[in-house]
Amino acid sequence: MIKIKSRKQKAKIYESKYSDIPRDYYERLNWMYDKFHITESKADIIYNTKNQMLNAIQYSQEYFVILYEEPEGSPRPRARFVNKSNLSSMAKSNPGFIQVYSLTGASDRKFMKRLIDDNDLFQLNYLINTPCNVSYDAFFKTPSSFNTIDTYMAELGIIRPISKPDFDNIEKKYSDMYNGNVWLDDSFVIESHTRKFYSILPRVEITLKCLNMLYNKYQYDSVSKRIEEGSTVDYFKRGIN
Repeated sequence: MIKIKSRKQKAKIYESKYSDIPRDYYERLNWMYDKFHITESKADIIYNTKNQMLNAIQYSQEYFVILYEEPEGSPRPRARFVNKSNLSSMAKSNPGFIQVYSLTGASDRKFMKRLIDDNDLFQLNYLINTPCNVSYDAFFKTPSSFNTIDTYMAELGIIRPISKPDFDNIEKKYSDMYNGNVWLDDSFVIESHTRKFYSILPRVEITLKCLNMLYNKYQYDSVSKRIEEGSTVDYFKRGIN
């Protein structure tokens, strides 16, 4: 059985690891300058590398999708005992094995796969394997109790919903739909943004941007083992890109 550390225990461990590192951003940069013995020539390399990376690494592709459905959040995961009746390989060796699963995850991913196959969505040849920035605009059905003025204000984006589902559940549901269909998995999302609106036409608008390469060889070595056969991935090389 895994014992979960208390917040007090985790705070103590954190303090032992990072107490000497300044909390202020600029003080931290100066601390790193001394810690890593940065010479003037090394500082020039750092400065030039930063500029090279900013010029070389860019969002090269943007994909926009509208799902005409009422926005939903990801349901709370369920747990069940796996036994002979559901024929899990884990259950054969461990009768007490507990499986955690999503009620809608599998069907949502199948829906997205069909959407891609049937409509040539995105026109992707391979799953995206570089860092992504994704935005979700969820348009919930305008309440029927709104008067005409409020309905127009809602459609104009002035009146916004404050009801469930929560923004993180919205992100979870629709990012899971992209896993294995659009990107390798949602660990590639480095930035996300969710907005909630009302509309007389409920829908979900998803805007996805992906970088043209990975940041360094460390990431390349990790990702290159997972990409599809025939797919390629590049990374920033100082002085070359």
